[in-house]
Amino acid sequence: MDEIERRLRAAMIAAAEQPPSGLMEGIRRRHRRHVRRVAVGCAAVIVAIAFAIPVAHALRFGRAPTSRASTGTAATPYASWTKQLRGEVAYGCGDYICLMRPDGTGKRTLTAAPPEWDPAWSPDGRRLAFRGYYGSAKGDYDLYVVDANGCHVDRLTHRVGGISPSWSPTGRQIAYAVGGIDVINADGRGIRRLTRDTSTYWDDAPAWSAGNRLAFVRTRMGRSSGEIYTMNADGSGVAPLTRGAPGFGQPSWSPDGKSIAFVAYPSSSARLYSAGAIEVANADGTGVHQLSPPSWWSYSPTWTPGGKIVFLRQKGAPTQFAAAPTSAYIVNRDGTGLRLLYPNLDATQIAWGPTTLPAATC
Repeated sequence: MDEIERRLRAAMIAAAEQPPSGLMEGIRRRHRRHVRRVAVGCAAVIVAIAFAIPVAHALRFGRAPTSRASTGTAATPYASWTKQLRGEVAYGCGDYICLMRPDGTGKRTLTAAPPEWDPAWSPDGRRLAFRGYYGSAKGDYDLYVVDANGCHVDRLTHRVGGISPSWSPTGRQIAYAVGGIDVINADGRGIRRLTRDTSTYWDDAPAWSAGNRLAFVRTRMGRSSGEIYTMNADGSGVAPLTRGAPGFGQPSWSPDGKSIAFVAYPSSSARLYSAGAIEVANADGTGVHQLSPPSWWSYSPTWTPGGKIVFLRQKGAPTQFAAAPTSAYIVNRDGTGLRLLYPNLDATQIAWGPTTLPAATC
């Protein structure tokens, strides 16, 4: 997740503040422009695309309307070597989550509950958890699950918020941040609290490992970035993984659970638009080494099924309604082989799934 957005959203949750009056109107304007672009692009083949925008009165407990992914023209493939990569890619594109194969083909947009953030693949790669809206205000968001083909949208939480979903190794549970770290069953039942925010710190960005441990970020009040902690799946055994400056965020476990990637910030009091470097460590916090140049603004690390790390590099600072230009890079976990993966992707987040992207059909 974008560190800037994480801080703003967490502050919003803590203070229960209302958004500026123009925020949702700006989102609606971008949604209408998106609809027009898709309609124009599909006119030649006479494709009807339905945009399902859930609202509170249209949703029933535990179920949201079925939604179909919007399928556009096939994306121009990236470099030929990307065909060697396995899996599927989800990334934040404006107010939506976009999907594609590693070589850039099969690109399409989910239209489940826009705006959408925080894409998280299930362990089998068949479903995506994400944060979507159900109402008209900034705080009117909940967690959803949708099939990777864009069908069968389920709303998990109900008027409680929740950000940064992460699936358990079995795919039966999802951890998320909402006033602490909570866990919910994948069918929307059985919420339980693992950690609770206090007057001295708040917890965010849970990441579930294949070894059934959770990493998360704990930030002390008055600081702009936090430390990464780990705990057992039942909330016991909380222990720091990183210690001291710089600040850290966005933990992401390797598929085998033996390594963890994260973002390291220049200092615990770094300014809002400061650079961040991608680092990786062993599961016990040892062997820390840097993967991206310290002068880059790097974030959103994710792992391919083959154990490589993909991350975003952003140039410049975002505006209120637009993200700065971004590209995706790929690197080996030992820091070798750094290369440009997707130039000018303009993504806000990126998540790599373990299987082949299914066809957009319900």
